[in-house]
Amino acid sequence: MLKILGIIKHQIRLHASLRREKKKAKTRSPRWPRVEKQALFAHPTCAGCGSRLHLQVHHKKPFHSFPQLELEPTNLIVMCMSATECHLRIGHGDHFRAFNPNVELDAAASLRNPESRPSIWAKAKAARVMNAG
Repeated sequence: MLKILGIIKHQIRLHASLRREKKKAKTRSPRWPRVEKQALFAHPTCAGCGSRLHLQVHHKKPFHSFPQLELEPTNLIVMCMSATECHLRIGHGDHFRAFNPNVELDAAASLRNPESRPSIWAKAKAARVMNAG
C-alpha cells in the first residue's frame, strides 16, 4: 500500500513540475528553448542520479532573481523528475519555491554515492533558500 501511495505522490509531483515549466515558458527569453535543447544534448543524463528519464534543465541561480543568467550555460544543470526526483529534492531542496545554493556539489555527491541520497536530500532541504515573490 505504501509503495502505491509513493507512486501516486511521484506522479502528482511530476505533473506539477511539468505544469510549472509550462507556466514559466511565458516569462522566459524566446531563446530559452534553444538553450534548453543544447543543455540537454550536452548533458543527456541527470547530474544527481544518471537517469535519462524526465530530464529538466535547472537554473542553479533562479532566472527570475538573476535574469542575466537565464541563458548562461554555467548556470544550468540537468536534473530529473524520474523516481529519484533530483530536480525537486536536490535542485530545490524539496520545495519548488526554493533553490539549493549547493546544487552542483550535492548532485555530484548523489551521483557518486547513491546510498547517501537520503542524507544529501536532507542537506539540500536544510540549505534551501526561498525564492522571492
